Parts: sequence; C-alpha cells; structure tokens
Amino acid sequence: MTHCLSVVIFVCLLCSIETTIGPGTRKTVARSTEKVSSTPVPPAQLKDPSADIRASAPMKSNVLQRQLVTENLNPQLILENHESYCSTCTETREFTHPTLVYITPWNAHGYDIAKTFTKKFDYISPVWLSIKRKSAEKYVMEGTHDIDKKWIQTLKENNPKIRIVPRVIFDKWSADDTHALFQSEEEKQQLAGTFATFLTEHKDLFDGYVLELLMQFRGASKATLNHIISDIAEHVHQLNSNETKKEVILAVPPYDELFDKNDFDLLYEYLDGFSVMTYDFPNREPGPVAPLEWVESTMEKFSKPEVEGGAKVFLGLNFYGYRYDRANAKGKADPQQQQYGMKPIIGRDYIDFLKKSFSTTAIIFDPRAHEHVTFVQTRPTKQDQQPLPQTIVFYPTLKSIYERLKIAMKLNVGVAIWDGGQGLDYFYDLF
Repeated sequence: MTHCLSVVIFVCLLCSIETTIGPGTRKTVARSTEKVSSTPVPPAQLKDPSADIRASAPMKSNVLQRQLVTENLNPQLILENHESYCSTCTETREFTHPTLVYITPWNAHGYDIAKTFTKKFDYISPVWLSIKRKSAEKYVMEGTHDIDKKWIQTLKENNPKIRIVPRVIFDKWSADDTHALFQSEEEKQQLAGTFATFLTEHKDLFDGYVLELLMQFRGASKATLNHIISDIAEHVHQLNSNETKKEVILAVPPYDELFDKNDFDLLYEYLDGFSVMTYDFPNREPGPVAPLEWVESTMEKFSKPEVEGGAKVFLGLNFYGYRYDRANAKGKADPQQQQYGMKPIIGRDYIDFLKKSFSTTAIIFDPRAHEHVTFVQTRPTKQDQQPLPQTIVFYPTLKSIYERLKIAMKLNVGVAIWDGGQGLDYFYDLF
C-alpha cells in the first residue's frame, strides 16, 4: 500500500514538472501502416529477479504484429524483446515518409544498424566532418580520417537509392575566425567553395551535407548567417546535373531565438531539407525529453503540407534519454526538495540498468508527454514514509516512437534519428 501511494505521489510530481514551461538546464545534444491494437497487452508474468532473462533472437514478425507497441510495459518485456527485430522485414517500410539517421563513431553499433536496415532509410548522415578556417580565405574539412569507404559502398549496394549526407559542424571557431567570415564576402565565397570542392573530390561517396552551425554561431547576425548558408547551398547545387543531385540539409535547433518561421521561409527555396532537433525540451528536471505536444507545436512552424516536391522537413527523434539519480540531500526535510544528478543514457546502458535494478524497477506511461518513465523505488523509512524514487529514467520506447511517427505522418514530414547506435534494435521495425 505504501509503495502504491509513493507511485501516485511520483506521478503527480511529474505532472507538476511538465506544466512548468520555462528555461531549462539541459543543453541540446551536439542532436505505420499497421494499426496498433487498442487492447492493452496484459503485463507479462515477472520472473524471479535472480533468473537470467535472455533476449530473444530476431523473428519473422514485427513489433506491431506481436503487439509490443503498448503503454503497459515492464522490464521483462523490454529485456526479452529488445533484440528481436523482424529479420524478414528489413527491406520493407512501415513509415513511408523520408527518414534520415545519424551515425556517430562513438556509438559504433550504428554502423551495423545502417547496414542491416539500409532500405528503411532515405538518408544516412555519418557524423565525421568539421569545417575550420586555417588562415585568410583558406578553409579545410577535418575528420576525413573517419571516412569509411567500404562501409559506404556496402550501403549503396544494399540500397542504390540511399543518400549519404555527412554532418559537417562548425565547431570551436575562434572569435577572430568568426569575425572574418561574417565581415568579408570573399571569406564567405571561399567557405562555400570549399564545400563544393570537397564534394567534387568525393563525388562517388557523398550526396550532399547536413550543416550544423546555428547553435555554434548563436548570437550572431541572423541575416548574415542565412547568407552564409544560402551561399553554401548555391555552390553545392552548381554541381547538379541530369545524372547527379547534391543536397544541403540544415540542422535546426527548436528555439525561435536561433531559428524561427521567418528564417525557415527565407531559406526554404535554397535548401533541400531541415532536420529539426525536437528533443531536449527545456524544463525543470527531472522531466520528459520531448513531450509530444511540444514536438507537434514546434514542427507545425516548419511544415508546409501543401507543397509537393519542396524542401523536406524532418522531425527529430531521440534514441537516447536521461537518467536522474537522487543526490544525498542531508538536512532537507522536504523529500521533494531533494536534488537529482543527470546524465545521458543510451540503449545498451538502459538494458544494463534494467538488468541490475530488475527487482525494484517499475515503468509507467506519462499520458501528457507520451513518454515512458522508468524508476527505482526507495524503501520507506521512519523519517521518510513516502520517498521519491532513487533513480528516474526517461528513455524512448516503441510506444513513444510510434506516437511521434504518427505526428510526422499527420504533418506530412519525415523523421531524423539521433542517433542510430543509441537505440534498441527492435525500434527499427517501426520504420
């Protein structure tokens, strides 16, 4: 009874956090055709905590057919199924809108994901490159040592229509280099020319770029920044011919002060796509990563459902989450004032967490944010009869991903996954 009461208090706490709209402390990272049954799946009978729960191998049916897309989750259901993607469905699409997936070297499982599910993607964006200013009117592309030609060739063999668009970040620019670029037209032209030249030198590997620079140049003149972006796009598009098309996609933070509807309308005719980073919702913590209502309202500003053949817009899907561990807050009488320490969590770490905390872990569905919340409950003491959870985890689930795919279909936009190596294998049955 005490445990149930604690869960109720925890849910109420989550609701109060979510309704607080304001600046948060989290920073932005770097980043179906088959109807889901409305009948809840009965919770699986939990095994003895000491039992060795083995993950099932890939199967011949997908997560929709197996009715795993549900609000009613428990650790056992995830542990048993997270590796059991549909082995006969890797070349079929459930989500038919444009799909982009980022692949990062530090989450190497993404390389295998890209090879296994190549036909489920339209764009693959390896996170390898950065652009730097070396001297007056001289720019170089760094990170080329990470380029994996054999991997790219395998992807193109698996899916001849796949588009490889590496992410290029404008990272760690000095104030002097930034000033030179923003003040000189010749600098801007040399920068844009560097992008075109690099693409010409790698024409058999790359089909364009994803540009990430808005967050890096925050506070700079929007007009000048839009000019820089359009110049790069124009130089890249000059490489187009009847046989080849090169594309430029812009990574867009979901904050009006960095990129708003006016910026979108100004750049729409120049760019081929916009990858909107609809994650890391700014709120007091702990809290959801990407509440559904916020995701939809953000995407509505950047969608043009009436335009056919125009620039693509991608709704950002996080395949990472956040873990909050309660700090030792001595001297605080009110348990709700206790602080939580935050750190990112990805799929393999989430699975390890569920295994280690199996006997004390519960998973609930937040109907407002449309995200699942995993928590480890603390035993009551004489001093604290209704303790808050020791650990709270917000990590995506099949249900939360499915809800966001429905929003993308409703708004006629695609999706962009950050990043492929952070998720669980059975997530890809939904794409």
